Amino acid sequence: MKGITKQFPGVLALDNVDLELRHGEVLAVIGENGAGKSTMMKLLSGAVRTEAGEIYLDGELIDPEKTPRERMDMGISIIYQELTNLDEMTVAENLFMGDIPQKGKLVKTVDYKALWSKSKELLTRFNLPYDPFSLMKTLTVAEKQMVEILRSVRKNVRVLIMDEPTSSLSETEVESLYGLIRELKAREVSILYISHKLDEIFAIADRVQVMRDGKRVALHDMKDVTTGQLVELMVGREVENMYPKEETEIGEVVFQAEHVACEIAKDVSFNVRKGEILGLFGLLGSGRTEAIEAIIGKREIEAGTVRLEGAEIKFKSPIKAKENGIAYVSSDRKKEGLVLIQTVAANITATHIDELCKGPLMDFKEEKNVADEWIGNLNIKTPSPYTVTESLSGGNQQKIVIAKWLLTNPKVLILNEPTRGIDVGAKVEIYKIMEDLCKRGIAVIMISSELPESIGICDRIVVFKDGYVKGEFLRKDFTQKELLHTAVGAN
Repeated sequence: MKGITKQFPGVLALDNVDLELRHGEVLAVIGENGAGKSTMMKLLSGAVRTEAGEIYLDGELIDPEKTPRERMDMGISIIYQELTNLDEMTVAENLFMGDIPQKGKLVKTVDYKALWSKSKELLTRFNLPYDPFSLMKTLTVAEKQMVEILRSVRKNVRVLIMDEPTSSLSETEVESLYGLIRELKAREVSILYISHKLDEIFAIADRVQVMRDGKRVALHDMKDVTTGQLVELMVGREVENMYPKEETEIGEVVFQAEHVACEIAKDVSFNVRKGEILGLFGLLGSGRTEAIEAIIGKREIEAGTVRLEGAEIKFKSPIKAKENGIAYVSSDRKKEGLVLIQTVAANITATHIDELCKGPLMDFKEEKNVADEWIGNLNIKTPSPYTVTESLSGGNQQKIVIAKWLLTNPKVLILNEPTRGIDVGAKVEIYKIMEDLCKRGIAVIMISSELPESIGICDRIVVFKDGYVKGEFLRKDFTQKELLHTAVGAN
């Protein structure tokens, strides 16, 4: 890719950027949200039109008018962070989506025998033991991701773009993905790997290209660079204190769960105090998220007691939890946290609409005033409060979700994977927001799959396994080895 430039309304997303990818290598592309890396990948895949610059594949100039389908036929394929599988269809139908074998001359019907045979051959080639005719919804997130990769491989992929491929995977599933990537490298497939997780990049990449403010600022072999150097290149400054943890006065218990049970969680008890950050750690399927969802009324609670400021309470819905001072930020901001086609102002004030209405009419002036206040409070980078939320970076979208819930003046703020899919600089800003909330006496509960993050920012960590609380650790006792052993150890 040579001299690539792309302008969006009010934003120069890419400014004369080059990118070179070698046969059979993994090139990591990193940078803060808004650095231009995702735009670069969309231009390569044909999802977005290039305004200036040229793209070559094996020395041949690619016509900028070629569609994503035509580029896929050329061997350029992209796997987005949000998977595109169809859950109600089979593995085989997903593998051959858009190209399902057919039979018959006058009346075309699906050739299920050929579909099964071709799918089985493809799955066997990559040592994946899936039944071709099982429904996609029966697979794990990692297995669905493997199917999506194989769909690209089936079409003789030459360049595979992977956007945050491990954002929803467990450590074991990540290792399986690495194995598949190594297999693809051995087959001379070239991979562009976008990730915010620097440990992954050192584990799997051959070279790394750093983007900042729409420009390429560095290109290095992995052996020639350190984590600290990459962070400094990404943010344009040293991030001296990744986890800005300060000593905060912790008050009395404000919220507690006693022997809570639901479909996944079997027996969960914990409490959180004013001014405290409580971490809930566990592997996927450990019951940590399900227990919280039962507590706030998002799923049915089968047993147990919940107390808020000492009084027993049962929330029939998340709305009731909100009305009582419990705010919940979902792990999926795009599906459950935001209305992406709405403005920044509309999203920030979504929990505050009743207060902004004068009779049946919305007070749009006051909506703007409220939005401007929170844009300033949380340093949300947006051209205006009327910018469409979808156009902002992941870190700024996450701040909008947090602003929306802080507007409810919560007593307890529950954050589920608050830094998933956002860059290093934005992560530090989120941590600082959490620290500031604690100073105001708000109790914060953080669910996180990133153990270094939990160790760095939490005052106390409760560890989940198989639907049970298996351990509780004070900050002075945090060790990665002990926490992980508790999360995976025997009952």
